[in-house]
Amino acid sequence: MTLVLGAILFSYLNPVVNFIHTYTGSSAERVQLHKLQAENTALHRKVKASASSSVLETAARSQGMIEPGERAYVIHGLHG
Repeated sequence: MTLVLGAILFSYLNPVVNFIHTYTGSSAERVQLHKLQAENTALHRKVKASASSSVLETAARSQGMIEPGERAYVIHGLHG
């Protein structure tokens, strides 16, 4: 009788261990999912902000670009 009861309890041990591993693994994955969602939201905001004309103009001017019809000037000897 004791041997049968021991065998029955042993047969339940593996599924319980698997459940615990799955539960702890899913908790870690849930934390990772929330981090990735926050990063995704931040990247979407950055893309949306970079699509505005003022951001694009600032980036273009920092690379030396000018608008059509503007006249570009180069001033030499300003480095201190």
